[in-house]
Amino acid sequence: MHRRQSVHQRRAWAWALAIAATSAAKPASADLAKFEIDGRIFTKHLYQNDDNQGLLSLGNPFWPDDVAGHNGIGSELELIFRGRVSQLAEAGARVASRFGERWHDWWESGAAWYDRKTNTSGDSAGMNRASYLKLRGSYIQLAPELSHLDYVRIGASDFSMFNPWTIGKVRYIDRDNGRGYFLGGKFGDDNAGQYYVAAIAMPKLWVGPSWSTGIGDPALSQAFWSRDWAYAAMVRYRVGDSTTVRLVGDVTQDLEVNTADPDAVGSRNPTCKDGLGNAIPGCAPDHAVDLLTRYASLNATFDVESEPLDWLRVQGLLGVSAQRIDPKLAGNGVQLNQGVYPLVYKDTSDVAGTLRLSASDPFDVGLSLQGEYFYIGPDWNAIFGARREADVLLTDGLVGSGGQLPTLNLANEFVDFDDEWVESCIGWHGATGVLTLDKGDTRLRAEYTHIEYATNGQDRDVDRTYPDFLHGDGFTDTLVYDYANVSDRGRDPRSVYRRNQFRRTDLAVLQLKHQFEVGSGLDVEVKGKYIKDVDYRRLNGQGALDDDYAGDIANVRVKLSMPVADGLRLGVHGQVDHWNEVNRKGTLQLGYGDDATDRQVVGLTANLSYGGVRFAYLVEYLHKTQDRQREPDQLWNVWRSKAVIEAAW
Repeated sequence: MHRRQSVHQRRAWAWALAIAATSAAKPASADLAKFEIDGRIFTKHLYQNDDNQGLLSLGNPFWPDDVAGHNGIGSELELIFRGRVSQLAEAGARVASRFGERWHDWWESGAAWYDRKTNTSGDSAGMNRASYLKLRGSYIQLAPELSHLDYVRIGASDFSMFNPWTIGKVRYIDRDNGRGYFLGGKFGDDNAGQYYVAAIAMPKLWVGPSWSTGIGDPALSQAFWSRDWAYAAMVRYRVGDSTTVRLVGDVTQDLEVNTADPDAVGSRNPTCKDGLGNAIPGCAPDHAVDLLTRYASLNATFDVESEPLDWLRVQGLLGVSAQRIDPKLAGNGVQLNQGVYPLVYKDTSDVAGTLRLSASDPFDVGLSLQGEYFYIGPDWNAIFGARREADVLLTDGLVGSGGQLPTLNLANEFVDFDDEWVESCIGWHGATGVLTLDKGDTRLRAEYTHIEYATNGQDRDVDRTYPDFLHGDGFTDTLVYDYANVSDRGRDPRSVYRRNQFRRTDLAVLQLKHQFEVGSGLDVEVKGKYIKDVDYRRLNGQGALDDDYAGDIANVRVKLSMPVADGLRLGVHGQVDHWNEVNRKGTLQLGYGDDATDRQVVGLTANLSYGGVRFAYLVEYLHKTQDRQREPDQLWNVWRSKAVIEAAW
């Protein structure tokens, strides 16, 4: 025993001397000069007067999770590392704790020994309760000493070099989780041209049929996702001093194993003989496996931005979209999943276009004008496009101010009650006009938008081909939304297809902002919106006159805020909403009902920045009544709040 201890001691002394010698030969300061660490601690506290426990107002819409809920407080640690490898290279990474551990779970070890049945052992809730650190955003970036090649990036990117119509900037919670190979550079006289090309590892969980690249698809016995890639390019060129043209495009390809190959795992022909024992022509093992394309998509846009006059900007975009889907390798989710599916279940191709004119105070009186024409074809779909936190149209839209996106793959999920929502604009065809008047501390903005729908049609196949997302009736209430629609919250924002539709929408918005000379300045914002939504639904046949929908929706919002001390701003807000809907939902067989909804919200906000720490607090009361003709009326009395404390260094 004594001999073994002596051996261990000698080894320990040897290691200590080696480390000391290394430290003496290589000063630590030289390394630290090349190395940076940034950090952030984020804490969020949700409260609502119900018995729902969690840290997110809305979590995963499909898979049950243990994070979503209205009552809970939790923290997150984030560390960002950046290192200067040389004058031509840098590397970096981000690690962040998994958001999910509530403060009340502090004794949990991360084990799940009891089939995730919560108990007092401290070993029951699993890793989400352990705040484990996950590697995110790792990259290596080179600056080659080559003409026309500025950088090579290997690893993480947010894809912001492309656009929402092709490959969109990744939403905030996944901002740098995507990875690939990226090249970029400049070309032409005075570097007037710029380009990016990329090969991106496709996320296996949301780009493709059934929101996956094969996992969980009933048509596949074994999903293969390790060679699924998207390829993208962007080329921008400056023409003269006032015009820029840009071409952006991407192709996605989801590959699966050909199970007829005798070398494939689970092959249908492992012996290359048919059921009668005869040799299958062309079948022979060669220690290689053939792959087939399950799904492929293409999206490309060409846009021009020009300023022919100091006060005039012209922006135009034309795009094409196409997809190919193999029904042998992709199950029909439209049919199997009640119409909840991110694709049209057939091969498609379509076009889209927008044209926007912006005149900035052309008459020198503070009056600016904007106009936009838009058309997004009924079969357009940007499967890898922006899913939220982006907007491709000028209009304020229907569901709020979150924006419109040309995809069925929206991500109104993993959000809190105060987050903005996005809606799909597939099939929208219309125009928007906006007038903005700026006078001193006052801004007045007026909008009118008219929308026809390229998705209008009769007897559309929503049983097997076009996804209707199950709930396509009624104005969408995003303030008390639930995925399963147990609360009758209205249309899913992705629901752009109906069996019978002949719809048009008109909306008007009036917004006033003014700063009063009270204290350090009282900011007041008043916004009103009116929407007239009409859908004649079935045009011919029995009952064609009995299902016509007419919706009148009015929203009024008021916000007041002012700084009351150094770093402290307080605010109050309120809104009154009313929508009256004739034939809101139902069927010709069962009939339709006329429903009326009233909703009022009042709330307080506080934002404080002190000593480098940011504090934000929101508390609000929501009252809603739903007067329904064919079903029992509903009432909501909801108190809820959200507090955020954040420190970054």
